[in-house]
Amino acid sequence: MPTKALSERPPKVVLAVKFFYVVVGIGIIRAAMTVIRHADVRSPNFLILTKLIIYIGSFYLIYQISKGRNWARWSMVVIFIIAIPLTILPAFASFSHNPVHTLLGLIQIVLYIIGMAFLFHGSSSSWFGAEKISKKLER
Repeated sequence: MPTKALSERPPKVVLAVKFFYVVVGIGIIRAAMTVIRHADVRSPNFLILTKLIIYIGSFYLIYQISKGRNWARWSMVVIFIIAIPLTILPAFASFSHNPVHTLLGLIQIVLYIIGMAFLFHGSSSSWFGAEKISKKLER
């Protein structure tokens, strides 16, 4: 297998990375909505700092996915498993209070699931495994 074929990113990976960037963008919008909604009740500094750290970490993971790092792909799976009970159950309860915020959250979840499906598609999985193959070929 030529090394040029190993280095070309599959279209599914490119699309998954774009979806993940949209998910982060929606998350930033939702965080801003929360800060604005609760600014008169409490100080949003801790929320802003926490979200900033989360989004920086997310951008780093997405960047590593675009570089073909398999550990970043599996990290996204772990994050998804942890985040599902923390996002879906509260979403149903908060739908009547703030439907736009909840709808954006559900869109995030759908885009995340589609992105994960693209990352684990056959062509994507073989591309993520291509790094190991190319290292073995170099030996």
